[in-house]
Amino acid sequence: MGAATFNCSPLNHLWRAAHYATSGADLRPGCRLKEGCRRPHARAQEANDMAENIMKGQQNDLSSLMERASKRDSTVLFEGYSRDDGNIPGNILIVESGDCVYSFAKSDIMDREPLGEDRIRVYVREGATAFRLGRMRAGEPQDAFMVAMENVAPPTSPRMPGDPTPANGPAGLANAEAMEYLAPPPAIHVPGAPRYAAASEGPTAQVAQARPQVLAPALSTVGSHWTHSCVAGDAFANNCAHFLSDAFIRAGYTELSATNPHIKARCYTYARRPIRARNMWSWFKSKAVRTSNTPTPDTGWWAVFQLDESVYWGGHVVLFDSDTCTYYGTGWHGTWDQYMYQW
Repeated sequence: MGAATFNCSPLNHLWRAAHYATSGADLRPGCRLKEGCRRPHARAQEANDMAENIMKGQQNDLSSLMERASKRDSTVLFEGYSRDDGNIPGNILIVESGDCVYSFAKSDIMDREPLGEDRIRVYVREGATAFRLGRMRAGEPQDAFMVAMENVAPPTSPRMPGDPTPANGPAGLANAEAMEYLAPPPAIHVPGAPRYAAASEGPTAQVAQARPQVLAPALSTVGSHWTHSCVAGDAFANNCAHFLSDAFIRAGYTELSATNPHIKARCYTYARRPIRARNMWSWFKSKAVRTSNTPTPDTGWWAVFQLDESVYWGGHVVLFDSDTCTYYGTGWHGTWDQYMYQW
């Protein structure tokens, strides 16, 4: 059988050269290519290198696509107009609509796609912590953006020497509340104890009945009702006023449940707990008979508003027991200005 001949086009020759080079065949002049197509061995090696480079390029492109696709595994997609977050360094704002703005840490954005006109699509790592701002409600004071920031959790405050420690919680609170459904034991008369007022004799019996004075529950009672939650079970990113007002109300401060000139925003459940630290601050000031700006040991219980507007405009509310140096609240910002109230 005669020697085989082949089409001598450049493309076919490149393929044949790559085939022989990768199979170990010899393309020296003695190989059975058409006479006019014989090339030196160096030329075949060059063709082989070219074919390998093409294959590597294709493999790199595929790897790149696979790597990009893997970035979107376990992510959540958001899109909208974007800009850097001027309030939280390292975050980016995504304005999804006129009613919703997100703030994501750039490190949590696994991939992004420009959509044009300053719009962007981002793929955020599933489970990442983010902030969401909503439109303010009509009637709320202050600038809309500042009020909306109260829905965002404040930054963590550094621990300072001498700061109070968190209270361990309402030990035995569940049993204490259950006891309220039982009748109390009968009173035991003790010699020297005061008599019942209605049985008084003498001039005071003829005095018209005075309006009874309503005494506010002790602040220590609020501490005993602290549960780090709302009775309705809801929660926001920032819950300092939300959870503290719940403790106040369950301790007997029902004025916070009713219409109150100091309270401008409430949670959206049936509980309707106040949720703004500044609203609670206003209420503290209306109740106070003593004030202080310095936590001092052994001075009793204090309702405290903590503020550093350069860090967090919304402020923070907390209950402080100076006798045991413990606090009842979602945190303690000892480096902020302290506004303390007793009544």
